[in-house]
Amino acid sequence: MDKPKETDTERIEKAITLDETIDTALDKRLNRKFDIRILPWLFGIWLFSFIDRSNIGNARIAGLSDELSITTGTRFNIALLVFYIPYILVDVPSNLLVKRLRAGIYLPALITAWGLVCTFMGFVQSFAGLVACRLLLGLCEGGILGGVIIYLAMFYRRGEMLLRSGLFYCAAPLSGAFGGLLASGLATIEVGGYRRWPWIFFIEGAITVVFGIVCFFFMPDTPAAAGFLSDEEKEWALRRMRLDAGGSTEVDVDDEKFSWYWVKMALKAPQTYLSAFIWFFLLVPLYVRFFRVSNAGDYAKA
Repeated sequence: MDKPKETDTERIEKAITLDETIDTALDKRLNRKFDIRILPWLFGIWLFSFIDRSNIGNARIAGLSDELSITTGTRFNIALLVFYIPYILVDVPSNLLVKRLRAGIYLPALITAWGLVCTFMGFVQSFAGLVACRLLLGLCEGGILGGVIIYLAMFYRRGEMLLRSGLFYCAAPLSGAFGGLLASGLATIEVGGYRRWPWIFFIEGAITVVFGIVCFFFMPDTPAAAGFLSDEEKEWALRRMRLDAGGSTEVDVDDEKFSWYWVKMALKAPQTYLSAFIWFFLLVPLYVRFFRVSNAGDYAKA
C-alpha cells in the first residue's frame, strides 16, 4: 500500500517541531561566516557590473566620440540602448543555469567574460565595433542580478535576505560615487598610441577580469561545498533551509527541481507586479542621471 502523502499542515507542524531545536549560537556563527566569506564577493560583482556598464559615459567625455566619429547624440544613445536588449533577453534563461552549471563556476565566468569584453572595448575603432561590444557586454551581464539573488537564497533564509540584498546592492550607488573619479585619473594616460579614453576600458576591464578569476577560488557552489564550514555547520546550513521551505523534503539546494507550477504562482501573485512597478520607478531616476552624464558633451556644446 502506498504511503499517504504528507499534507501541508503536517509538513508545517513538522517544521515547527524541528524549529524548537534551533541552536541560536550556531545559527549566528553560520550567518557571520557567510557575511564575511560570501557577501564581499557579491558586493564586488555588483560594483564592477555598474562600473563597466557606465564607463562608456566617462570614455565619451575623454574623447571616445571624436575618435570614433560619433557626431550625434542619437548614435551614442544607440550604443547605450543596445546593451539592454541582450541584458533583458538572457536574464531568465541565465538564472535557470545558475544551479545547473554550478553557481561558484557560472557567476565568476560571467564576471570574467564581461571584464574581457570591457577590456577589448579599448581597441574599438568604429561605431559598429562599439555597438558590437555593448551587445556582448549586455549578454554577459544580463543574468548577474538574478543570479546573485538566487545565490544568496542558497545560503540565507528568507528573513535574512532583506539585509544582505540591501548590503550588496549598495555597490550600485558606490560605483557612481567614485567611478567618475577613477575614470578621470585613467583618462590622463597616453601610452603606446592609445590616448585617454581606451585606458578607462583597459584598466577597469582588467581589474574586473582579475576579480572574476579570484572569485573562481573563493565562491562555493552551495553551503555543502563551502570549505570554510565545519561538518556541523554544513549540516545546519542545509537543515535550516529545509525549515525555511516549510519542511520541504529536499535536503540540499542541488536537489531542488524547476517546476512551472511555481512560475504560474508567481505570475498570478499581485506582489510580483507591484514589485515590478516599484522597481521601474526606482530605476528611472537612476538611469536618467546616467543619461545626463553620458551626454554631458552635447549639453556643453548646446
